[in-house]
Amino acid sequence: MMTRLAWIAAIVVGLAAGGFAFHFPGSYGNSLLDPSAAVVGIVIGGVNGFLVGVLAWMALRLSRADGFRVLAAFVVLVGITHAMNDGSSTRIPFLVVEAVAGLVAAGTAAWILRERRPSVLAVAGVAWSAGIVLGGWSGDLIGLPLSETPIGWSVDHAWDGLITGLVWGSAIAAVGLPDALRRGSVGRSARVPAYE
Repeated sequence: MMTRLAWIAAIVVGLAAGGFAFHFPGSYGNSLLDPSAAVVGIVIGGVNGFLVGVLAWMALRLSRADGFRVLAAFVVLVGITHAMNDGSSTRIPFLVVEAVAGLVAAGTAAWILRERRPSVLAVAGVAWSAGIVLGGWSGDLIGLPLSETPIGWSVDHAWDGLITGLVWGSAIAAVGLPDALRRGSVGRSARVPAYE
């Protein structure tokens, strides 16, 4: 239980702090695709992902090898998500952009974290998309940003990070991924014979 709570706290703090400092998950609102904004977004998001990865590594007290995989996964996941939001066009519906971000979350869990359980991969993707969408919609509902200033936008994005962290971190904890990471057993379940 403590492993899961530590995981949730690390994800929430990392994404909320990243939202405030780095404007996670990025700004959605260009009229055209903007590759230069996507490049800047992947760098800023990668730095934010590094922060989240370090916090998750410390929270789970991972080995060096498992810690580096978690760190790499968050750099890729947050970096690509931020790049997609910064570089996307408003001609592409927000839900579509975030659905693709969910695919990135599931793919990152499968590729870098070596997760093989389909249910965990589905939760990783759906919860990531849902967290970002709920963060944006709930922020709009409560009137964020409160001001059209850098601080106003930082608070708005911190809210997005907070909600995404709560939704995604809790969902991932519920399906046991932090426990598997802590045991160093992610991906091993796919190699265990069925008769065991």
